[in-house]
Amino acid sequence: MPPARQKPSDIAGEAKRHYMPLILKHYIKDPVTSYLYTDSASIKIPPDKKSKQRLRVAVVEGDPVDYALGWYQYSETDASNQQLTKRIPVVNMANEKRAGGDWESGLMAPEECFARRSNLVQALTMPWAVHLSPGHNLYPIPQRGGVYSPQVYVFRDGPDQNYAHWKEMRWLPVISVAPIRRPKLDEAGECYSFVQEKELMKEKMRSVLRIASYCGHTSLCIGAFGVGPIFRNPVGEVAKMWRKLLFEEEEFRGVFTDVVFAIEHNVTGNSSKGGLSEADVFREEFDPSALFPTQYW
Repeated sequence: MPPARQKPSDIAGEAKRHYMPLILKHYIKDPVTSYLYTDSASIKIPPDKKSKQRLRVAVVEGDPVDYALGWYQYSETDASNQQLTKRIPVVNMANEKRAGGDWESGLMAPEECFARRSNLVQALTMPWAVHLSPGHNLYPIPQRGGVYSPQVYVFRDGPDQNYAHWKEMRWLPVISVAPIRRPKLDEAGECYSFVQEKELMKEKMRSVLRIASYCGHTSLCIGAFGVGPIFRNPVGEVAKMWRKLLFEEEEFRGVFTDVVFAIEHNVTGNSSKGGLSEADVFREEFDPSALFPTQYW
């Protein structure tokens, strides 16, 4: 008989009582656990960080945290068995007002599920952030900014595996940016009604890419950023904006070598485009034949 499914609130309580004190005692070495970037427009990507290697993009179905961890674990090693790939950052669809959002309740949004299986909230809220001025903290996250957490420790599976415990702790960098929340859409739910909301969403995507590059990453794992029942951004528009930023915007040309969009299969969006899933919409947008069309004369 399979074990009874635990309540999300109980999972969160166990993380606070047991795992976070354990991580604080044995794993956290640096008193600075997260860095706030108030306005990513101030981040300038130097030319020497760019390469001529063609960007590779993949769209997969699955949890972006699991995919980023597995990507690093199975990456190439050198003769001394050291990883040649830098740890892969994952993008956290952050609540703009509080770390982890409603992670101690039953809400099953991506950030909440991530927070229950890791010390994400601890990394975002430790009071010892000495780089910040007195009385200042990371929240609310600025509209055009984000937070970089170099080491977030993950200690169990997500809700699909009933938050099963892991034998070993694993960690990855996390970029927390708050997507536009419930923008006004057209009647079909496929397009933004207001260009201002669309442009702000695009600026938030730029924040993700700028912070990743500034912190030394050339590979990145992104989920369905802003898509789904919590934020309700139109999946077709979101996928198209990511494509244009990565392949057409000069600022990011040559900055990244590999980007993976890991779209969870149980996420439902607000696009009625042919009945396609979110992953299907992203696959269509990033199809190589569309990115690099072959012409015959």
